[in-house]
Amino acid sequence: MRFLPFFRRWILVIGFGCLGLQAGVVINEVMYHPPEDRDDLQYIELLNAGPGPVNLEGWHFSKGIQATLPATNLPAGSLALVARNPIALTAQYGPGLPVVASFTGRLKHGGEKLELVDAAGHRVDGLHFSDRAPWPQAPDGFGASLERIHPSAPGDAPASWAASRLPEFSKPAGTPGRANSAARPQPLPGIRDVTSGAAVPGSPLKVSARLTDLAGIQSAELRVQVIETQAPMPETILPLTRTSGDARDGVYQAEIPAAASGRLIRYRVHVVNTKTAERWAPDPEDPRVTFSAIALVNTNRGAVAIGQLLRLGDAGALGHTHFRSLNNAPVANRGKAAFVWMPTNGGPVQVFDHLRITRRSGGYKVRLFKDTPIEEMTTLNVIFEGDPRWLLSEPLSYEVLERAGVASPRTDFVRLWVDHRAVGYHLIVEQPNKSFLRRIGRDETGAVYKALWYGNGLVEQNEKKTRLYDGHADLVELIEGLRTTRGPAQWKWIQDRIDVDQFCNYYAACQCIQNWDGYFNNYFVHHDLKAGGKWTIIPWDEDKTWGYNDEGSRKFDWYTMPLSYGMAGDKDPADGMFAIKTQPWGVSSWWRPGGYFSAPLLANRDFRPRFLNRLRQVNSTVFTEAVFLPIIANLERRLEPEIRFRAEANRNDPAHELREFRQNIESLRRQLKERHAFLERELAKVP
Repeated sequence: MRFLPFFRRWILVIGFGCLGLQAGVVINEVMYHPPEDRDDLQYIELLNAGPGPVNLEGWHFSKGIQATLPATNLPAGSLALVARNPIALTAQYGPGLPVVASFTGRLKHGGEKLELVDAAGHRVDGLHFSDRAPWPQAPDGFGASLERIHPSAPGDAPASWAASRLPEFSKPAGTPGRANSAARPQPLPGIRDVTSGAAVPGSPLKVSARLTDLAGIQSAELRVQVIETQAPMPETILPLTRTSGDARDGVYQAEIPAAASGRLIRYRVHVVNTKTAERWAPDPEDPRVTFSAIALVNTNRGAVAIGQLLRLGDAGALGHTHFRSLNNAPVANRGKAAFVWMPTNGGPVQVFDHLRITRRSGGYKVRLFKDTPIEEMTTLNVIFEGDPRWLLSEPLSYEVLERAGVASPRTDFVRLWVDHRAVGYHLIVEQPNKSFLRRIGRDETGAVYKALWYGNGLVEQNEKKTRLYDGHADLVELIEGLRTTRGPAQWKWIQDRIDVDQFCNYYAACQCIQNWDGYFNNYFVHHDLKAGGKWTIIPWDEDKTWGYNDEGSRKFDWYTMPLSYGMAGDKDPADGMFAIKTQPWGVSSWWRPGGYFSAPLLANRDFRPRFLNRLRQVNSTVFTEAVFLPIIANLERRLEPEIRFRAEANRNDPAHELREFRQNIESLRRQLKERHAFLERELAKVP
């Protein structure tokens, strides 16, 4: 077994490259995920790091994208760009870029295998990058590109790459046609597998890291900061000691001294090799500039999770949400807040640090990093908005929709603390974003629009949420076709472009829960842009449901939203000869005209019978007392202790709030019974 040390060193030479070898043409920079879904700005940069010129004629990419390079003489030390859209790239970065070719296909945002071969088919260079550690995160939609640190370092090694300088705000950056901002005179040490156990109050925290460098590690240390207040605290330095391996490839450890309960611990790794090249982990250009832990033991044995929002280093960290559009204020790349999650039954405490947490109506929007979700959710709306009954009807509505076959945002409850102050239970609603689309199996590269109640006309009333630079052309085309066709032509237009079954499921569930606010507005639509892709609908803002309307009684005893609601030709039932218009659309507080989708679909003679048939099925198998009385009972059981806790935290009368809560629960049971019966009677009248 004495050959093992030599064998390990031989593997290191293969893994890190022989520093004495002369580099040739290499893949030098990759912009694979520009912000704002600007995939037209994707590019790959080549560098001739060899001693003389190289003719690139016939060179091509055999993996990842499709591009064949024309006759191009690339001098030593020169750069060449292969762009997805040369015109868009020049418009963004200015004239004079050394673009030699364009490519077809698209670089995947989650990672890609690229391989450059010469005209004879011989492999020249390649890499298989990822959006997950140990690859840098800043190139994954934050504006940075993936840059090679030194041309002699192997492209396949994550340690050979770093993020370009991270812009302060999310915008396309990188260094196309210019020297890499991450370039160094020599390869840098590698830092991998940085781990720690759970941080226990009163006990030291052991941190471990694997450090690699062909020249050898000279020194390694931890920089540690324990957060006790919102004011910044100085870092302390702890040496990292090698516990196994050698200076070229070893495991190093350090112990962070014990911290008091509730203290946030931030740390980063600093390494210097024998040639004085230094590296940090996380990289200074990463959106998360430290690793983080919290000294906390989960004693939560309640029925809901506990969450804590922490503003760190900036009293304004919980700022207001920016309404995103092409011309509005930019979004900062680095957050200044943290979110601590304590699941039920004493599960492991999780801390999510360096987040952007913004205020929104009735609560907060918590944006997690996509590699650290909570139950696959990456953006959480943490809300206690308006009437307490809304917090009951909203999750129940999503439950009906989900059981009816409509993939819906996840919901849950959390006992919330803000800066160590208890504020009581809130509702969590998953944001319909790319992570949501991935979770439900939809095309995450597709177009998403949010239907608004305000605005003038189709474009203003449908806010583009993804692919912002594509405009509204696909939506305008769809709605114009619905508006101008009739009869069989309209039905064919619908079938060719819209997921008929999914829309039927949605409107059937909306009828059950009396979602009067979800036909004209308060939904998202998603357009799958892949071949044969169709439009689907995503429910949203389900609070004013289950018998609630703005002018209804506190008994919530309204059960009679008609089957014609939302279709073209539907009329406000209270709009008589002497009626006084009290709402923007009519007399009744709950009435709305049909929306851009619902009006033509629900009135179409082929779609309507399918919708009504689906409503019969949902009302008889899903929206029933047998199914939902146990669900309502479980909701009551989980939340009753939280009602008391919230009242006491906010110095309100617990007895009063418990009475209101129980009345609301009973109104939901009545709504289930009476609305179900109403639908049965009305459906019996339909041929």
